[in-house]
Amino acid sequence: MEVVRIEGSEPEWDRFVWDSPGGTIFHTLKFLGYHPPSRFDFVNLAVREGDRFVCVIPGGPGQVRGRSYYRSPVGASFGGFVFADDRDLKTMLETLAGFKAYLKQSGFAGAEITLPPLCYSRSEDHSLAFAMLSSGFRLVSREATAVVRLKAMNLDGLAPALRRNVRKAEASGVTVEPGQGIGPFFDILKTNLAAKGATPTHTAEELNLLMGLFPDRAILFEGRLEDRVVGGCLCLVCNERTVLAFYICDDPDSRQYRVAEGILYNCMMRLKESGYANFDLGTISIDGQVNWGLARFKSKFMARTYVREKYVLEIEEGT
Repeated sequence: MEVVRIEGSEPEWDRFVWDSPGGTIFHTLKFLGYHPPSRFDFVNLAVREGDRFVCVIPGGPGQVRGRSYYRSPVGASFGGFVFADDRDLKTMLETLAGFKAYLKQSGFAGAEITLPPLCYSRSEDHSLAFAMLSSGFRLVSREATAVVRLKAMNLDGLAPALRRNVRKAEASGVTVEPGQGIGPFFDILKTNLAAKGATPTHTAEELNLLMGLFPDRAILFEGRLEDRVVGGCLCLVCNERTVLAFYICDDPDSRQYRVAEGILYNCMMRLKESGYANFDLGTISIDGQVNWGLARFKSKFMARTYVREKYVLEIEEGT
């Protein structure tokens, strides 16, 4: 096996990610390439065996406790190792050994890797976690995320109060349609976040760029009331199984119509009809501390708790 650095775009990389059992949009070079060139120093690695990829690892250097670590993700929600569909435990362990040797040779003090929740993988097994722990990685944190299993989603299964709110949104005339542009949605998003002393992670221009790059994977659902946008949900189709709610917002002046509940329920039903298995409503914890307001709201949609796991590897001198 050989570990090589991939510069710029590489169609083979993205094809490998989409064909893999656990790759996501965040692992593709097409997604990472939307960032301005000066924002991140990417060191995207591929493990080759002969003329084929065995594994890809998107990432780059970052400071951890004052030392240079290889971090994955960089510029994305999660990252880590993406293996071919025919991978086995022996291949994983050999790949991780080669990755460790590359880090040492390149002067990294270690690695920090955050994996997607298991619901993003069609195999849903723990082979990668086992291989990482067996290779010297330590599990250092878990962040909770709320995931709806769409097959079970139906109006009658919702919490009674939420069911009433969804019906109220519909009776009030709130409709949910594909968005035609990011502008009205983004204005509401900024207002929502400003009330919490925050700003969107992305600019309107960046979100427009993402929607242009991925017209079938970056999908904006707008809630409208009398032809006025009153909220929305920007969804990222991360892979064939799971869709992530990238941004959710509603107009504070229209909350009496239960806009957010109506939008999310309609999103879920449309995604279910399209054949997706999971809808990730996003994290409900920071540094292991649960945001109980978010947790209560998302649990009303029959959401289950999955975790984004972070692993750290230390490269010891002489090893």
